[in-house]
Amino acid sequence: MLITIVSFAVVLGLLVLVHEIGHFVAAKAAGIKVLEFGIGYPPRALTLFKHGETEYTLNWLPLGGFVRMLGEEDPSHPDSFAAKPPLARALVLLAGPFMNFVLAVALFALLAMVAGVPTEKPANAVTILAVTSGSPAEEAGLQEGDVILYVANQRVTTSEQLQALTQEFRGKPLTLVVRRGDREFEVTLVPREQPPAGEGPIGIQITDRLIERYGPIEAFRAGFVATKRASLLILNGLRGMLSGEVGREAVAGPVGIAQVTGEVAREGGLLALINFTAVLSINLAILNLLPLPALDGGRLMFVLLEVVRGGKRISPEKEGLVHFVGMAILLGLVLIVTYFDVLRLFSNESLMR
Repeated sequence: MLITIVSFAVVLGLLVLVHEIGHFVAAKAAGIKVLEFGIGYPPRALTLFKHGETEYTLNWLPLGGFVRMLGEEDPSHPDSFAAKPPLARALVLLAGPFMNFVLAVALFALLAMVAGVPTEKPANAVTILAVTSGSPAEEAGLQEGDVILYVANQRVTTSEQLQALTQEFRGKPLTLVVRRGDREFEVTLVPREQPPAGEGPIGIQITDRLIERYGPIEAFRAGFVATKRASLLILNGLRGMLSGEVGREAVAGPVGIAQVTGEVAREGGLLALINFTAVLSINLAILNLLPLPALDGGRLMFVLLEVVRGGKRISPEKEGLVHFVGMAILLGLVLIVTYFDVLRLFSNESLMR
């Protein structure tokens, strides 16, 4: 529970902070007066500090964050958000999601430099990508990055060979020859006969492809490619939800995301958590770009509508009402999803299985 709470708080805090920094910097660059930079949604818990015209606050609802700008729907003040031209307002709205995409690229690039990226080239050996907490592999001392050379005196060069042998030796001692750096050694473990759902008999994630570590420039390219790939997968998932191909069980709210974050942190370690954070950052960016009231995408639609109407704006009262109703509906949906998240949690189920 402690790992879940801490890891979720760190991940959510990072995503929200980066997102709101995007809005904040863009607003300042556009000459907009920023009244408050808030982590979480009101009611306010406390004011962290005040610098210049901006209060920095911590709020009770840990579902996101906000940048409160002067006159978001009132153009009467020259330094207000609403008084700026459409292009400036659009850039401020886009800056938050853009920064979440940037964060994803940076995190994927970090992984490409530190952990490396599996290539299409066969390695003629099996490399451990992650070790599950509490598994036979962890108890035997196996670590991420170890290369498995022999299993039961048989040379293994593919994932399929390793999987077949661990299935064959379930419940019986199994000896592995492992290479770690320049050293080779033996470990003995007993593959589980009934492993937990989503785990194998010995509790490792593996690859039989060569893993290549990149320099900064190549890593940035790899990060961009990984972000593009993940974005397309998320968009396909959204399309599946709208068409009914993806069911409710694949949807998670704050409680579900916290549960999965904890599982990733415990079972996959720091590198897996970094990868998961990158994917969550992309999710947050895409979600905020949807043309829904109260989200960045919904506000952007009003800016575009103004341009289409030749500069004629929707009245601030009507726009504010739309966003208020939209926020109420979104919070209602969050509560419904959270109810099912709690049921899943108490049923000992997981989105990862």
